Amino acid sequence: MTVFEKSHRIGGLWPIEKIDDGLVNPEMIVNQSRHTVSFSDLAWPESTAQFPKAWEVGQYLEKYIDTYPGYQIRLNTVVIKIDLLNDSWKVHVQQQNSEAKDVEILSFDHVIVGTGFFGKPRVPPNIDSSKVTVVHSSQVRHIKDLLHSQGQSALKRGKRIVVVGGQMSGVETAAFIANQLSSETHSVNNSGIPDISNYYITNVVQRPFWVMPYFFPRNPDLDISSLEQVSLGSFLSHFSTDARQRINSAPNFLPLDLVSYNIAIRPPQPLTNKSGHVTPEAAGITHGFMKKITGTDQADYGAPELAVTGDAIAQPPYVTGSDHYCEYVRSGLIKVIKGKVTRTSTNGLPTVIVDNDGRLTELDDIAAIVYATGFDASPSIDFLPQKVLQDLDFEPASDRCLLALNIHSTVSMLYPSLGFVGFYRSPYWGVMEMQARYLGKLWSGDAKATEALAQDETKEALLKLRHNPRAAQFPMGDYAYLMESFAEILDIKRHEPEGTPEGTRTGVILPARYIPSDASTTQVKQSKSALTSIEKLFYESSFEAKFVSRAVVRGMQGVWNLERSIDSRRSDYPSGTLIGKAYFHSRAPTEEKYDVEYLYNESGEFISPQGFRFTATRRYVVTLPLQDHLCS
Repeated sequence: MTVFEKSHRIGGLWPIEKIDDGLVNPEMIVNQSRHTVSFSDLAWPESTAQFPKAWEVGQYLEKYIDTYPGYQIRLNTVVIKIDLLNDSWKVHVQQQNSEAKDVEILSFDHVIVGTGFFGKPRVPPNIDSSKVTVVHSSQVRHIKDLLHSQGQSALKRGKRIVVVGGQMSGVETAAFIANQLSSETHSVNNSGIPDISNYYITNVVQRPFWVMPYFFPRNPDLDISSLEQVSLGSFLSHFSTDARQRINSAPNFLPLDLVSYNIAIRPPQPLTNKSGHVTPEAAGITHGFMKKITGTDQADYGAPELAVTGDAIAQPPYVTGSDHYCEYVRSGLIKVIKGKVTRTSTNGLPTVIVDNDGRLTELDDIAAIVYATGFDASPSIDFLPQKVLQDLDFEPASDRCLLALNIHSTVSMLYPSLGFVGFYRSPYWGVMEMQARYLGKLWSGDAKATEALAQDETKEALLKLRHNPRAAQFPMGDYAYLMESFAEILDIKRHEPEGTPEGTRTGVILPARYIPSDASTTQVKQSKSALTSIEKLFYESSFEAKFVSRAVVRGMQGVWNLERSIDSRRSDYPSGTLIGKAYFHSRAPTEEKYDVEYLYNESGEFISPQGFRFTATRRYVVTLPLQDHLCS
């Protein structure tokens, strides 16, 4: 097998070092935990954070190819085009950095397209960037680069950073910039950007969306009739709407995907696809789950555009992820405005025009514009023959279903020797692994894989979503359904804890639970290691309050009313009461061993029992270590 990679490194989007000029910021944190961002046969090191950074994911991929060799990887090699001649694929490749531009033509019986949905950043055309910085979110690295003058004098440069987009990348980018602004303002070792504390962010969004923190309460409800404990071995979490339930004021916490991807809460009958077309009733159920798990409808953050209330409850839910975005909204560092950017003007001072159902808002005071507007996937397959694209009903403008493919966007009945892995919006690692396994079975002549292709109906279901106004945010977003569907075709028996009754479905969907029966000794060992790590995690969540401090520290961010008693043990310093404000300012950790860090500021009026008063201030640094349970 030969793999062609146009970059000088493996990883595709994923950088393998802390400094990288690819499409993903090396410091970006993955939006699912390492237990989901993994393959079934390679466990992450226990020392890794629950939510690794992008460069750590790249290094995980490097470790994978070292662990499982046996194929050729050709770096700096561009696939120019492929042709189908006499049942053979002719692949035309060219060396990226070679002076010789000779084209090499190679023949293969089968081709897998693993180029993904990130072909080219989407940025509106004809934007004059001579007077203001205009970038795609994938280019954002450091605030000092975003705020360089680029022909605009420092006196005329505005203080508003506009982030366009209200899905995953928009929220991640706005929070990332806000965190850098906060860090630059409240750190000793800053970049020296003038008036840094005066900058702020305006996030232009088109609809309300849920902002998921990285750690969810595992047991948000208590059953007041029995208070039955959850079985550890089954990885269960319960979300009941029963009248006997009440809010649990002291829940356990887990990474968000270890709560939301729980197959045990699905009905006992065969799984059906819960993604795709979203009815108002189904939307209401999901909105209810999100409100329960986050503890709010988001109306209390001070931005009506974020509130999931009223008519929004009947609309398909949109989710994003960030630990800090909402608190930056509450503090005013991020201002949210609803609408769609229709145009920008740089005649004179730059402005951005936002249209909200005919109501136009002009945003001025512009320092930079960041378009978190996704990617055009069509360049990722521009090497395919036009005849193939036509036969596969290619629709380049679609970000839901670019090609008409069978078996969950893996292959086509028309071209069974051409496979696709991860070629859909926001693919899961476990599903990509299943797609690759399926292609291996199909191409080796497996009868069940062949029959599945002949009887497949998933292509028609997905095509119906192309222009469906009630399509889910992620049309192929039902992770449990996809994993179980592939497992059925591939005869892979999901791992269950010892003693689980036959036919019972338990626990969290994890790649490591779907290891094939013919796996090697190394693969089985790695799978068991990953599952042991999960067992340990659930134990620590239940009995050692793991992640509680993480959830608490996240909630500290922002401004608080302060009233506390001070009992002095010094004769020269009086006892009394301090009444005022407490500020937790998020900033970049001063050491790599820390996960979260705040500069804590308190100020107010000190009142002694004798009645005298004076202004008092104190400052501390609050840190949460990556692996420890408690902050300091």
